[in-house]
Amino acid sequence: MKENPVGIGVSQPRFMWKISSGSPDLTQTSYQIQVAESPDNLKNGKELLWDSGEVKSDESILIPYGGNPLQSRKQYYWRIKANTNQGSTDWSPINTWSMTLLNPSDWKATWIGENNLSNPGETKEGKTRLAARYLRKEFVADKPIQRAVLYISGLGFSESYINGKPVSEDIFAPGPSWYPNRVYYNVYDVTDLLSKDKNTIGVALGNGRYFAMRDRQETLPSLLAQLEIEYADGSQTVIVSDTSWKVTSKGPIIANNEFDGEEYDARLELSGWNKNGFDDSKWLTADVMTTPAGKLTVQSNPNLRIQEEIKPVSITERPDGKYIIDMGQNMVGRLAVSLKGKKDQPVTMKFAELLKEDGSLYLANLRSANVTDIYTPARDGQFSWEPIFVYHGFRFVEIS
Repeated sequence: MKENPVGIGVSQPRFMWKISSGSPDLTQTSYQIQVAESPDNLKNGKELLWDSGEVKSDESILIPYGGNPLQSRKQYYWRIKANTNQGSTDWSPINTWSMTLLNPSDWKATWIGENNLSNPGETKEGKTRLAARYLRKEFVADKPIQRAVLYISGLGFSESYINGKPVSEDIFAPGPSWYPNRVYYNVYDVTDLLSKDKNTIGVALGNGRYFAMRDRQETLPSLLAQLEIEYADGSQTVIVSDTSWKVTSKGPIIANNEFDGEEYDARLELSGWNKNGFDDSKWLTADVMTTPAGKLTVQSNPNLRIQEEIKPVSITERPDGKYIIDMGQNMVGRLAVSLKGKKDQPVTMKFAELLKEDGSLYLANLRSANVTDIYTPARDGQFSWEPIFVYHGFRFVEIS
C-alpha cells in the first residue's frame, strides 16, 4: 500500500481506503470514486477520467481503476465518497499519484559509468575489489519550475543528490534483482530540490550485487538517469545520463561489498563534488556502458530505509588495546562512529554475531568474508563516519 505514490507502472492502479468513525457497527454499503487530471476538475466534477458511479459494495481494498487509459509521466488526482448503514460520508480529501515511463521509447538516457579498473588492488577476479564511482552533471533551470521528476537506476547501489541534498531517505537503492532478467529503477519527485538557475545532480555508485563479491565479474557499476523538468509556462527540459557527464573513481570509498565491508580514505574526499561550481576538470568523461540484459522495470516495493537507531550497551577494552562494542542485540545494520583518529592511521571495525569464551570475536561462521570497515583519517582529531554501501549482520564490533 502506498499513499500518494510517485511513479506507478501499472495500467490499472488499485485503490484502498478506510472509514473512520466513533460510532460502533458501521458498515459501508456503497462507494463512488472519481479521478481527474487536476484537483479543480475533481472539485467541479468536470472532465473526469473516471467516475465509478455509485457501486453497491462493502469492499474497500484493491478496487481497480476503470477509467480512460493512463499516460506516461502524468499526475492524477482522486477522491472517494462512501455510503454506510449510518449515513453518507463527505468526499475524502483529494489524493494523488503519478505514472512512470510506461513505454521503452520514453527513455532517452544512456547507461554510463567508468569502464576501467584504475585504482590499486582492483580486480574482477575471485575476491573482487572495486572503488565507488562518482558521477556529476551541472545544468541550468532558467524558468519557474512547476514539477521535476527523477527516473534513476544506479547499479548495484546508488546514493543520489541534487545540489548536495539527498533525493530521498532510501538506502541501497535500487533493490537487487536477477539482473539478466530484470533491472529496477526508482522514481522521485525532486521539485523542491531544484533552484531557478544553476543546478547539479550527483550520484555515487556502489557495487551491490551487480558487481558481486566473488567469482569473475563482467559488469561494472552503471547509471541510468533521466530528470524531467516541467516549467510553469508549459515547456520542458530533460537532463539525461550521457557522455556529457563527468566520472571519477578516485574518491574516498576505495572498496565496498557486502561480504568484505567498506573502506573509506578521508584523504581522498571530494568536498562539494555534488554541488555547483566543483572543479571536475581532472575527472573523466563518462563512458557508455553495456546495457543490462534485464527488462527495465519500475520498482514497486519500497527501498530499504533506516528503521531504528540504537546505542551500544557496553564498550570493553581488551588486553591487546582493541575495543569490543556490544550492541545488545543481533541485528542487521551499519555502524556510525564518532572517534578520535590519527592522520594516515586506519581505524578498523570488524563485525561478528558472537564472541569466543576469551571475549574475542567468533568469526568461523563467516568463512571467507572480511566483514571489516576501514576509515583512514586525513588529519589528527575527531571524525564522524558511517558507510553507505554496506551493511552487516552483527551484535559485536571490534575497533582497533
